[in-house]
Amino acid sequence: MKQDSRALIAELVGTFFFVTLGAGVIVTDYFTGGKTIGLLGIAVCHGLALSLAVTATMRVSGGHLNPAVTVAMWSLGKVNPPTAVAYILMQLIGSVLAAAVLLTIFDRSVWDPVHLGTPGLGAGVHQSMGMWIEIVATFFLLFAIMGTAVYAKSPIQIGGFGVGLTIFADILVVGPLTGASMNPARSFGPALMSGFMRDHWIYWVGPIIGALIAANVYYRFIADPDER
Repeated sequence: MKQDSRALIAELVGTFFFVTLGAGVIVTDYFTGGKTIGLLGIAVCHGLALSLAVTATMRVSGGHLNPAVTVAMWSLGKVNPPTAVAYILMQLIGSVLAAAVLLTIFDRSVWDPVHLGTPGLGAGVHQSMGMWIEIVATFFLLFAIMGTAVYAKSPIQIGGFGVGLTIFADILVVGPLTGASMNPARSFGPALMSGFMRDHWIYWVGPIIGALIAANVYYRFIADPDER
């Protein structure tokens, strides 16, 4: 199988893995009445799921699993435009497939109140604030990706776990405010399959802006000149 095909499959399956567990834990939390999982459990599940998915796909596709990451890597010349488009398409398909699987696992009475795990703005969080929060949270995520994956020089490689730990911390802080998506694909599949598209644009614009800023700041001011 050609390398390009392997990379595309890795992006699809890796995103499917992450979204199934990430959205699924929110539905399960509702199913259990929020008594056994809670915010900490949701953050842990997202962090572990992304850590494993990124680590499993990093050597094949770079472990993007996130359109915002792909756009940021394209802005640095790490991927060419056709590859970036193909990656994003595979990520979105993986997300939709994940949401479809969750529909077969949970009854509508369970997933509908939480919109199949779709991130949304918390009470009192207006759109501009929600977008700002997603920008900042994604900035932290991409900063971690740049330092632990793209420009990692440490003799001890932690794979995707540095990325997962950032997701874990971000969710603990801003999860109740915006759902802490930081990933258009994480939002897209559950939103599409549940029919809950309210404020969906925020979960594209915010993460992409945050990712572009972080990637270019790291590239221009922190990465070694010989690595650029």
